[in-house]
Amino acid sequence: MKKIKLVIIGVFLLLFLSGCFQIERVINVNKDGSGTIEETMLMSQEFINQMKQMATSFGGGEIEDNKDASEYHNVDDLKKQALKMGEGVKYVSSKPMEKDGKLGYHVIYSFDDITKIRIDENPADNMMNSSGMGKDKEDMYFKFKKGKTSELTIIFPQEDTEDNYEEIEYKEKPENNSTVSDQDIKMMKAMYTGMKISVKVIVDGKIINTNATHKDGNVVTLTEMDFDVIMNNEKAFQALSGSKDATDGEMKKSMQKFPGFKADMNEEVIIKFK
Repeated sequence: MKKIKLVIIGVFLLLFLSGCFQIERVINVNKDGSGTIEETMLMSQEFINQMKQMATSFGGGEIEDNKDASEYHNVDDLKKQALKMGEGVKYVSSKPMEKDGKLGYHVIYSFDDITKIRIDENPADNMMNSSGMGKDKEDMYFKFKKGKTSELTIIFPQEDTEDNYEEIEYKEKPENNSTVSDQDIKMMKAMYTGMKISVKVIVDGKIINTNATHKDGNVVTLTEMDFDVIMNNEKAFQALSGSKDATDGEMKKSMQKFPGFKADMNEEVIIKFK
Protein backbone atom coordinates (compact mmCIF):
# COMPACT_ATOMS: atom_id res chain seq x y z
CA MET A 1 0.00 0.00 0.00
CA LYS A 2 1.19 3.50 -0.67
CA LYS A 3 1.66 6.31 1.77
CA ILE A 4 -1.53 8.35 1.73
CA LYS A 5 -3.73 5.26 1.75
CA LEU A 6 -1.88 4.05 4.86
CA VAL A 7 -2.67 7.30 6.64
CA ILE A 8 -6.32 7.26 5.58
CA ILE A 9 -6.78 3.58 6.52
CA GLY A 10 -5.32 4.34 9.95
CA VAL A 11 -7.63 7.31 10.37
CA PHE A 12 -10.73 5.36 9.41
CA LEU A 13 -9.82 2.59 11.87
CA LEU A 14 -9.66 5.25 14.55
CA LEU A 15 -12.93 6.76 13.37
CA PHE A 16 -14.72 3.78 14.88
CA LEU A 17 -13.92 5.43 18.21
CA SER A 18 -15.85 8.39 19.56
CA GLY A 19 -14.14 11.60 20.52
CA CYS A 20 -11.33 13.44 18.81
CA PHE A 21 -7.55 13.62 18.75
CA GLN A 22 -4.85 15.82 17.27
CA ILE A 23 -1.40 14.65 16.20
CA GLU A 24 1.35 16.90 14.91
CA ARG A 25 4.81 15.65 13.94
CA VAL A 26 7.57 18.03 12.86
CA ILE A 27 10.96 16.80 11.61
CA ASN A 28 13.57 19.57 11.84
CA VAL A 29 16.66 19.01 9.66
CA ASN A 30 19.94 20.94 9.91
CA LYS A 31 22.48 21.51 7.13
CA ASP A 32 24.70 18.69 8.44
CA GLY A 33 21.90 16.09 8.56
CA SER A 34 21.30 16.31 12.30
CA GLY A 35 18.06 17.57 13.78
CA THR A 36 15.07 16.96 16.01
CA ILE A 37 11.68 15.26 15.88
CA GLU A 38 8.86 16.98 17.76
CA GLU A 39 5.50 15.36 18.37
CA THR A 40 2.37 16.79 19.95
CA MET A 41 -0.47 14.46 20.89
CA LEU A 42 -3.81 15.70 22.25
CA MET A 43 -6.83 13.49 22.97
CA SER A 44 -10.32 14.07 24.31
CA GLN A 45 -11.29 12.24 27.50
CA GLU A 46 -13.92 10.23 25.64
CA PHE A 47 -11.36 9.11 23.07
CA ILE A 48 -8.90 8.15 25.84
CA ASN A 49 -11.53 6.04 27.60
CA GLN A 50 -12.39 4.14 24.43
CA MET A 51 -8.72 3.49 23.69
CA LYS A 52 -8.31 2.14 27.22
CA GLN A 53 -11.41 0.00 26.80
CA MET A 54 -10.02 -1.58 23.64
CA ALA A 55 -6.61 -2.14 25.25
CA THR A 56 -8.15 -3.89 28.27
CA SER A 57 -11.06 -5.62 26.52
CA PHE A 58 -9.49 -9.04 27.02
CA GLY A 59 -8.20 -8.39 30.51
CA GLY A 60 -11.12 -6.68 32.22
CA GLY A 61 -10.59 -3.71 34.48
CA GLU A 62 -12.52 -0.56 35.21
CA ILE A 63 -12.15 2.57 33.10
CA GLU A 64 -12.10 5.84 35.01
CA ASP A 65 -11.90 9.44 33.84
CA ASN A 66 -8.62 11.15 34.68
CA LYS A 67 -8.43 14.83 33.85
CA ASP A 68 -4.78 15.18 34.89
CA ALA A 69 -2.65 15.60 31.76
CA SER A 70 0.34 14.01 33.51
CA GLU A 71 -1.54 10.68 33.48
CA TYR A 72 -1.02 10.52 29.71
CA HIS A 73 2.59 11.71 29.79
CA ASN A 74 4.62 8.54 30.34
CA VAL A 75 8.31 9.40 30.05
CA ASP A 76 9.42 5.76 30.03
CA ASP A 77 7.15 4.98 27.07
CA LEU A 78 8.34 8.07 25.21
CA LYS A 79 11.97 7.04 25.75
CA LYS A 80 11.17 3.60 24.31
CA GLN A 81 9.80 5.28 21.20
CA ALA A 82 13.23 6.82 20.58
CA LEU A 83 14.73 3.33 20.27
CA LYS A 84 12.20 2.45 17.56
CA MET A 85 13.05 5.46 15.39
CA GLY A 86 16.58 4.41 14.55
CA GLU A 87 20.20 4.39 15.65
CA GLY A 88 21.31 7.48 17.55
CA VAL A 89 17.85 8.88 18.29
CA LYS A 90 17.76 10.34 21.80
CA TYR A 91 14.94 11.47 24.04
CA VAL A 92 15.52 15.16 24.88
CA SER A 93 12.51 16.36 26.84
CA SER A 94 8.74 16.18 27.14
CA LYS A 95 5.90 17.78 29.04
CA PRO A 96 2.22 17.07 29.69
CA MET A 97 -0.22 19.27 27.81
CA GLU A 98 -3.80 20.37 28.27
CA LYS A 99 -5.50 22.45 25.59
CA ASP A 100 -9.15 23.10 24.74
CA GLY A 101 -10.28 20.27 27.02
CA LYS A 102 -7.87 17.77 25.47
CA LEU A 103 -5.03 16.00 27.30
CA GLY A 104 -1.70 14.77 26.00
CA TYR A 105 1.96 15.63 25.69
CA HIS A 106 4.69 17.31 23.66
CA VAL A 107 7.96 15.42 23.17
CA ILE A 108 11.30 16.26 21.53
CA TYR A 109 13.84 13.73 20.20
CA SER A 110 17.25 14.49 18.69
CA PHE A 111 19.33 12.70 16.06
CA ASP A 112 22.83 13.15 14.60
CA ASP A 113 22.25 11.47 11.23
CA ILE A 114 18.87 11.53 9.52
CA THR A 115 19.88 8.67 7.20
CA LYS A 116 19.60 6.34 10.20
CA ILE A 117 16.02 7.39 10.96
CA ARG A 118 13.12 5.02 10.28
CA ILE A 119 9.81 6.57 11.26
CA ASP A 120 6.16 5.56 10.84
CA GLU A 121 4.50 7.14 7.84
CA ASN A 122 1.24 7.18 9.79
CA PRO A 123 1.59 9.17 13.06
CA ALA A 124 -1.58 7.49 14.40
CA ASP A 125 0.17 4.09 14.50
CA ASN A 126 1.18 4.43 18.15
CA MET A 127 -2.46 4.83 19.19
CA MET A 128 -3.57 1.89 17.06
CA ASN A 129 -0.84 -0.32 18.50
CA SER A 130 -1.75 0.58 22.09
CA SER A 131 -5.41 -0.19 21.42
CA GLY A 132 -4.76 -3.57 19.81
CA MET A 133 -5.57 -2.24 16.33
CA GLY A 134 -1.92 -2.17 15.27
CA LYS A 135 -0.54 -3.41 11.99
CA ASP A 136 2.88 -3.98 10.50
CA LYS A 137 4.87 -0.76 10.49
CA GLU A 138 5.27 1.10 7.23
CA ASP A 139 8.33 3.30 7.63
CA MET A 140 9.64 6.19 5.61
CA TYR A 141 13.38 6.76 5.55
CA PHE A 142 15.84 9.40 4.38
CA LYS A 143 18.94 10.07 2.30
CA PHE A 144 21.16 13.10 2.81
CA LYS A 145 24.01 14.81 0.95
CA LYS A 146 26.12 17.48 2.64
CA GLY A 147 27.64 20.40 0.77
CA LYS A 148 27.24 24.08 0.06
CA THR A 149 23.72 23.08 -0.85
CA SER A 150 22.40 20.24 1.32
CA GLU A 151 20.06 17.69 -0.25
CA LEU A 152 17.45 15.76 1.72
CA THR A 153 15.50 12.91 0.13
CA ILE A 154 12.40 11.54 1.85
CA ILE A 155 11.49 8.02 0.69
CA PHE A 156 7.98 6.80 1.40
CA PRO A 157 6.75 3.20 1.88
CA GLN A 158 6.04 1.58 -1.45
CA GLU A 159 3.39 -0.85 -2.57
CA ASP A 160 4.28 -4.48 -1.93
CA THR A 161 4.32 -5.92 -5.43
CA GLU A 162 4.68 -9.45 -4.08
CA ASP A 163 1.19 -9.39 -2.60
CA ASN A 164 -1.40 -10.57 -5.08
CA TYR A 165 -4.19 -8.11 -4.40
CA GLU A 166 -7.33 -8.32 -6.48
CA GLU A 167 -7.44 -5.34 -8.82
CA ILE A 168 -10.61 -3.32 -8.36
CA GLU A 169 -11.50 -0.69 -10.89
CA TYR A 170 -12.09 2.63 -9.18
CA LYS A 171 -14.42 5.21 -10.61
CA GLU A 172 -15.00 8.55 -8.99
CA LYS A 173 -18.67 8.69 -8.09
CA PRO A 174 -20.88 11.43 -9.53
CA GLU A 175 -21.58 14.27 -7.14
CA ASN A 176 -25.26 13.33 -6.96
CA ASN A 177 -24.43 9.69 -6.13
CA SER A 178 -23.89 10.06 -2.39
CA THR A 179 -22.37 7.13 -0.51
CA VAL A 180 -22.83 8.67 2.95
CA SER A 181 -26.19 9.85 4.23
CA ASP A 182 -26.84 13.33 5.59
CA GLN A 183 -27.57 11.75 8.97
CA ASP A 184 -24.19 9.98 8.97
CA ILE A 185 -22.40 13.22 8.09
CA LYS A 186 -24.10 15.09 10.94
CA MET A 187 -23.16 12.32 13.37
CA MET A 188 -19.53 12.28 12.21
CA LYS A 189 -19.28 16.07 12.50
CA ALA A 190 -20.47 15.91 16.09
CA MET A 191 -18.09 13.07 16.99
CA TYR A 192 -14.90 14.28 15.33
CA THR A 193 -14.86 18.03 15.71
CA GLY A 194 -11.26 19.15 16.18
CA MET A 195 -9.58 16.05 14.70
CA LYS A 196 -6.29 16.87 12.95
CA ILE A 197 -3.24 14.97 11.67
CA SER A 198 -0.13 16.74 10.41
CA VAL A 199 3.38 15.65 9.34
CA LYS A 200 5.86 18.33 8.28
CA VAL A 201 9.57 18.72 7.54
CA ILE A 202 11.31 22.00 8.37
CA VAL A 203 14.83 22.57 7.03
CA ASP A 204 17.33 24.96 8.61
CA GLY A 205 17.87 27.25 5.65
CA LYS A 206 16.35 28.46 2.40
CA ILE A 207 14.88 25.86 0.06
CA ILE A 208 16.59 26.28 -3.32
CA ASN A 209 14.75 23.55 -5.17
CA THR A 210 12.19 20.86 -4.35
CA ASN A 211 9.62 18.63 -6.01
CA ALA A 212 7.41 18.77 -2.89
CA THR A 213 3.73 19.28 -3.59
CA HIS A 214 3.19 21.57 -0.60
CA LYS A 215 5.96 24.03 0.33
CA ASP A 216 5.71 27.23 2.36
CA GLY A 217 9.05 28.94 2.96
CA ASN A 218 11.31 26.34 4.57
CA VAL A 219 8.37 24.08 5.55
CA VAL A 220 7.31 21.05 3.50
CA THR A 221 3.97 19.44 4.40
CA LEU A 222 3.90 15.69 3.80
CA THR A 223 0.42 15.04 5.21
CA GLU A 224 -2.26 17.30 6.64
CA MET A 225 -5.86 16.36 7.36
CA ASP A 226 -8.14 18.82 9.15
CA PHE A 227 -11.47 17.09 9.68
CA ASP A 228 -13.21 20.29 10.76
CA VAL A 229 -12.60 21.65 7.27
CA ILE A 230 -13.14 18.36 5.39
CA MET A 231 -16.39 17.48 7.13
CA ASN A 232 -17.85 20.94 6.61
CA ASN A 233 -17.59 20.25 2.88
CA GLU A 234 -19.99 17.44 1.98
CA LYS A 235 -18.37 16.83 -1.41
CA ALA A 236 -14.94 16.46 0.21
CA PHE A 237 -16.19 14.01 2.82
CA GLN A 238 -18.08 11.98 0.23
CA ALA A 239 -14.92 11.76 -1.91
CA LEU A 240 -12.77 10.70 1.05
CA SER A 241 -15.23 8.10 2.33
CA GLY A 242 -15.58 6.58 -1.14
CA SER A 243 -11.85 6.33 -1.88
CA LYS A 244 -10.97 3.01 -0.23
CA ASP A 245 -10.65 1.22 -3.61
CA ALA A 246 -8.75 4.07 -5.25
CA THR A 247 -5.08 4.15 -6.21
CA ASP A 248 -2.84 6.94 -4.93
CA GLY A 249 -3.22 8.90 -8.15
CA GLU A 250 -6.99 8.55 -8.19
CA MET A 251 -7.25 9.57 -4.56
CA LYS A 252 -5.08 12.62 -5.19
CA LYS A 253 -7.21 13.64 -8.15
CA SER A 254 -10.33 13.19 -6.06
CA MET A 255 -9.15 15.01 -2.91
CA GLN A 256 -6.51 17.57 -3.87
CA LYS A 257 -9.06 20.21 -4.83
CA PHE A 258 -10.59 20.29 -1.34
CA PRO A 259 -9.40 22.51 1.54
CA GLY A 260 -8.36 20.64 4.67
CA PHE A 261 -6.52 17.86 2.83
CA LYS A 262 -2.86 17.89 1.80
CA ALA A 263 -0.68 14.96 0.79
CA ASP A 264 2.56 14.74 -1.13
CA MET A 265 2.02 12.11 -3.80
CA ASN A 266 5.64 11.77 -4.98
CA GLU A 267 7.39 8.45 -4.47
CA GLU A 268 10.32 10.49 -3.13
CA VAL A 269 10.50 14.12 -2.02
CA ILE A 270 13.79 15.90 -2.71
CA ILE A 271 14.62 19.12 -0.87
CA LYS A 272 17.74 21.14 -1.71
CA PHE A 273 18.51 23.89 0.80
CA LYS A 274 21.30 26.12 2.07
